[in-house]
Amino acid sequence: MQAPTRHSECRFARQASRSNKRLRPARRGRAWGTALLLAASAGSAPDVWAQGRPATEDVNDVSESAGKRYVFVGARYRGNIVPQFMLNLVVDEGGTTYANAVAIELDVRKNGFSLIPALGLTEYGTGDILFKEKGSKDIPGNYSYVNSSMKALYATVDLLWSAKISRTLDFEYGAGFGLGVVFGDLVNNWVYEDANGSLGGSNGKRYAKCQVGGTQAGCNAIEHRNATTLKVGEYTEPSWTDGGSKPVVFPWISIPQIGLRYKPVKTVVARLGMGFALTGFWFGFSGEYGLESKPKP
Repeated sequence: MQAPTRHSECRFARQASRSNKRLRPARRGRAWGTALLLAASAGSAPDVWAQGRPATEDVNDVSESAGKRYVFVGARYRGNIVPQFMLNLVVDEGGTTYANAVAIELDVRKNGFSLIPALGLTEYGTGDILFKEKGSKDIPGNYSYVNSSMKALYATVDLLWSAKISRTLDFEYGAGFGLGVVFGDLVNNWVYEDANGSLGGSNGKRYAKCQVGGTQAGCNAIEHRNATTLKVGEYTEPSWTDGGSKPVVFPWISIPQIGLRYKPVKTVVARLGMGFALTGFWFGFSGEYGLESKPKP
């Protein structure tokens, strides 16, 4: 074998030098990466990978900080019960009525107190109900029947304080106030005795609706106290502004009202409530979604 000459040795040295130069940047990169990992594990280097990543949110954190305002939006249902004994305070006969009410609401809460404005619709429809003038003689001229298809649009506000029961459950107490605009029809019609009538009284007698005046006992104006209008043929009461008995506006006053507030996660609230109002007893439930701002990155 031929021994390497000085010229070939120099050529091999130059090639090895060039190869080492090409490898050095890669080695330096690997060394820099290793150093970063070691520094991060020691806690001495900034978390460059976390920069720009959004902060996480614990949806199970249902706590509410003192002095901070929380806002929720939602909807509710309430059932209003007017028992017969309440009607009998002003009239005889009658019956228990039930009204449905729905509303959208905004819950503004701070330091355990909720201010809840709401806009809602209440339906005061009934079937045919027989009434008798309070304490009057048992004669057809003191009877009439009423049928309501009235409704009311209410603007209300609830004022509710709360006491903690557990981490997710509060007991609430307070009051509600508002005003409603009433619309729809109120039929107030006279009746006469008829064994086959559709209306039954507590005296065991049956009554039918007067269709025209002057035909049967109970269908004449002279038989009704202070009557100036024949209330026959499905007579519809005019509103207060037209001299009738149908209300134009009606207040909402609910004192007291109590209930439970349940907050299973940060952005969800559910309520069960009950109370006493001018329209009788009510119970209801609602659901709300929180508008709490997200944590800043």
